Amino acid sequence: MAGAAAMNGASARPRDAAMVSYVAFIYLFFYLPIAVIVLFAFNVREIPALPIEGLTIHWFEVALANPKLMEALWASTWIAAVTAVVATVIGMPAAMVLAWMPVRGKSVVFALILSPIIIPQIVIGISLLLLFRFTPQLIGAIGVVIAHTTMTVCFSTMIFYSRLLGFRRSYIEAAMDLGASDVRVFFEIVLPLTRPAIFAVLLMVFTESFGEFIVAWFVIGFDETLPIAIWTSLRFMLSPEINAIATIIMVISITMSIAAQMWIMRQAPGETGTAR
Repeated sequence: MAGAAAMNGASARPRDAAMVSYVAFIYLFFYLPIAVIVLFAFNVREIPALPIEGLTIHWFEVALANPKLMEALWASTWIAAVTAVVATVIGMPAAMVLAWMPVRGKSVVFALILSPIIIPQIVIGISLLLLFRFTPQLIGAIGVVIAHTTMTVCFSTMIFYSRLLGFRRSYIEAAMDLGASDVRVFFEIVLPLTRPAIFAVLLMVFTESFGEFIVAWFVIGFDETLPIAIWTSLRFMLSPEINAIATIIMVISITMSIAAQMWIMRQAPGETGTAR
């Protein structure tokens, strides 16, 4: 028995080492480009290249003083924020209907909801551009909000749907038996118990909208979001200030993600029960 255990342990060690090497390679593949961007953001040289001759924060100052980049950053921020709110407002009642009410042809409804994930973004962009030709006043930032809402409401609906499937309906029934109105039940019971899902939807949709490029490029008109401004700059030269603004955005995104995860984990102990 001891000999067999020793042989099994010896044979497991190469497998463990191979698995660790594989995981390390995957993480290196994903995060090495990010590390390179951050490194070149502090590079003193104007042309990003090795070797690194020195470190500086000058390019961060240049990026923050660039009015074109700051205007594009503000446009991306408010477009993403509005998209996140609208997608949340649309997705939550849709998920409530799908989760709590009998719906005929639910599989077809799910297929339609998930279709923006399947359809290539270039097709969505061209389709919306042709549609907006009949309403040219929508071309611009408003058109991007409509496009991004169309693309992200599927995420919103499915996240809320998965949360509401595990919702204890007895709370709602008890409140209504005590005379609470539908509005009061929604704001005092449903909304507090779905806060982690709401926060997750807002963060996910905001991130997806903020970094989206293809569809925005078709419907933005003469305005620019940050990805479009970066792409325009890269057509001429890879400036270190692009690396600097990308580093700032990554730091903010990672901070928001960690803060959101910590908040959701703190909310988890208060979550109660499953669907009745």
